[in-house]
Amino acid sequence: MIETLPRTLTGSQAHILKTLLYFDVFKYPLTEEELYENSAVTISRPQFHQELEELISSGLINRQGHFLLNNERDSSDVSKRLKGNSGAAEVMPLAMKYAKKVASFPFVEGVCLSGALSKNYFDEKGDFDFFVITRPNRLWICRTFLILRYKLLPKNLKKYWCTNYFISSEGMTIPDVNAFTATELSFLIPAVNYQAYRKLLRENPWNREFYPNKLPASSDSCAEVPKTGMKAFSEMAFSGKFGDFVDKLLLKITLRHWKKKFPTMSEQDFELQFRSQKTVCKRHTRGFQNKVLRLWDEKQKEFEGKYRVSL
Repeated sequence: MIETLPRTLTGSQAHILKTLLYFDVFKYPLTEEELYENSAVTISRPQFHQELEELISSGLINRQGHFLLNNERDSSDVSKRLKGNSGAAEVMPLAMKYAKKVASFPFVEGVCLSGALSKNYFDEKGDFDFFVITRPNRLWICRTFLILRYKLLPKNLKKYWCTNYFISSEGMTIPDVNAFTATELSFLIPAVNYQAYRKLLRENPWNREFYPNKLPASSDSCAEVPKTGMKAFSEMAFSGKFGDFVDKLLLKITLRHWKKKFPTMSEQDFELQFRSQKTVCKRHTRGFQNKVLRLWDEKQKEFEGKYRVSL
């Protein structure tokens, strides 16, 4: 048996393959345009095309029509993606409608779509994930209003009201500097208050190291913050020192509840999955971030072993 000789990749080719394998975690094939946009390469488009063609001709990437896949994948992934893209286009107007409903609640300054829908994918198991930007010192009051509304919704509508990430407009720097967070941040779709979205990107310039070619989303479908009587009255009721006190109290109560609910979780995992601070509330109960990064790492190691390359 003849042993395959090790292959030498350029830095750009390694980045291309790593990007393809990241999206392969989700069984999501990419077009050449998407692969360039989502790769951490700083070369021209013609150079990128040449590097990509070399990877295809050497058998490291599989091309099926307009899509590029890991060699382990087949056309069923393309069909699944196209169906999910169609589903996203169908529900996007409804998602924007619900984003405006979220923004009508007290102390909400901006709303973005995140999750699978922000990557242009929605299927029968999908939901609407909202990234909520709040007024300073009122994040926990804001969250409490929205969570109470969620609990009152009929079961069939709860999937349209997933507010799992809150961040204050005074503390928008995200400490999780990794590929998962960079992807979620880069793919956010601004639904309400475009300037709040742009400020979020400015406050996290590290994101450009992972996505140097991805442009900010446009403001075309982004609405202004709704002005409602309920919003104005509630914000007035929780103004001043009273509002400061209630916000701190709600943070304390929520943090105590979560620690009681997950007593065996390590401090590191708790911080990652239930980050609860004055300026941020993050609630990811299934450790999704760690799972994705672990699977991505496993895919890279498997690929390196199979093709004798270094990523």
